[in-house]
Order: sequence, then structure tokens, then C-alpha cells
Amino acid sequence: MSKMKEIFSNLDTVYVFDVDGVLVRMEFGEYNHYTLNDEDWAEAIKSKNFYETMAPISTMQDFLKDKDMSRVYVATKVMNEIEKQQKIDFLRKHYHILPDHVFEVYHNNDKLEVMKKVQEFYPGLPDKNFVLIDDTVDVLTYVMEHSHFSTVHNSSFLK
Repeated sequence: MSKMKEIFSNLDTVYVFDVDGVLVRMEFGEYNHYTLNDEDWAEAIKSKNFYETMAPISTMQDFLKDKDMSRVYVATKVMNEIEKQQKIDFLRKHYHILPDHVFEVYHNNDKLEVMKKVQEFYPGLPDKNFVLIDDTVDVLTYVMEHSHFSTVHNSSFLK
């Protein structure tokens, strides 16, 4: 993790976070992490804000507390605009993430496209200074294999 510490301590570094499982706990089921399939979730989210009762992850809040929030973004999978807005509200309230820094994707591999879009805002910044933080190994591996961006699994933040 020593090289990642270098990246994390660099004030130029740009972060792109996943939400579910990274900035919010995956505790949507009573005794399970999740109980609905994607189709049922897309319907349920229309009538209930699951994020309004979720607590932020203090380790991630601590990590972000001294970061330049203009360099913090989110790439999150959503089922519809209602879910996106619920996530935006959660992220603004608990992490002070700017609403226009939240990018929705409908397929996890689209997070690479978000990384490329964010990179356009910082011409000349080395690829390694764009960090995707996610809990899905397949997403991290896809980004790693198709770019030179840095990838970090959320387990790196566990104490």
C-alpha cells in the first residue's frame, strides 16, 4: 500500500468512489446485505428512500475530511433518476460531495467511462493520480486492465 499512500498524500489526486458498499453499508435487508433483485429494487426505490436511514462509514468520512472536495467524484450504479437523487442527497449530507460530481452508471463497467470523463477536467494529470475506489473486484479489474488509472478495493480502508 506504500505507493497508494504516495497517491493519497498527493494534493493533485482525484478520487472516484462507488457508493453501495463503499460510502454506505450494504445493509438493505433485514438479515442480509440485500433482498431484492434489480427489477424489484427499481420499483421499491420509487416509494421508499432507503438511503435516508443509512449511516455513513466513519472511516471514509475520516479519509475525506482533509481532501479537496472539488477533486472527489462518485460513479454509482443506479436503476433510475429517483435512486440517483437519493444517493446525491445522502452524499451531500454525510460527505459534502458536490451534486454535479455524482455520475450514474447503469452497468458497472461504465465506471471506466466516468473515469475518462473526470480525467478531461484535469488535463496533464498523470493517469495514476485518478483513483477508483470500489468494492467490486470485477469493476476494479476491468478498469485496471483497460486503463492506467489507480484502483483501490475498499478493504484497504479497514482498520
